[in-house]
Amino acid sequence: MTTDLVTYYGQTDLINQLVDKYGVYLEKLDRETKLLLRIVLTNYVFMQERHEPSSYTLIEASRDALFIRFIGVDMPQVLVDICSQLKGLTQNEAETILSALQHQIRWGNAQKLAN
Repeated sequence: MTTDLVTYYGQTDLINQLVDKYGVYLEKLDRETKLLLRIVLTNYVFMQERHEPSSYTLIEASRDALFIRFIGVDMPQVLVDICSQLKGLTQNEAETILSALQHQIRWGNAQKLAN
């Protein structure tokens, strides 16, 4: 796999699996899913600082983010699938994905286009 936006700062087997399933720029994920994933990953990184890293999972981070408040429905299945796929995610890997998501949401393939 070549170095690209997702893996520029840290390429690992776990990130490669994510990229293999959703595209090198996570282009198979829509803007809403990327925004929600960013919330989950931010919560995960923050809580990793407060808990024993191995005792707090990405699934727990997604539940703690209270998505019902944000989108009025259950968490999208694709987000549940991603959280399950990223079992064992390290803080460094989470930060790598957060960097990629931030770029995609602000300037890349998931940016909100002005009318």
